[in-house]
Amino acid sequence: METLLKVAQLRVKGKPDEALAQVDAELQTARDSQRFLLMLQGLYAAEEAANEAKARRYASDLADIDPGLLSIQPYVALRPEDIKL
Repeated sequence: METLLKVAQLRVKGKPDEALAQVDAELQTARDSQRFLLMLQGLYAAEEAANEAKARRYASDLADIDPGLLSIQPYVALRPEDIKL
């Protein structure tokens, strides 16, 4: 939880590149329960840093967990199996 707070603080301070570096470093050792929130923070930081490649990567990883997540929709197309009628 401390890492998430640090990343969010970096973003608020206008340091999205530092936030991205922190997310990338922490994702390698993060517990499963923290990975989703770290990737979401990474997506937001990538957007703030105008780093579309990283934003797409985080969005793709998040889509594997929750394909209906609104934050990822600009980056990933829904797969047919994700559409619930």
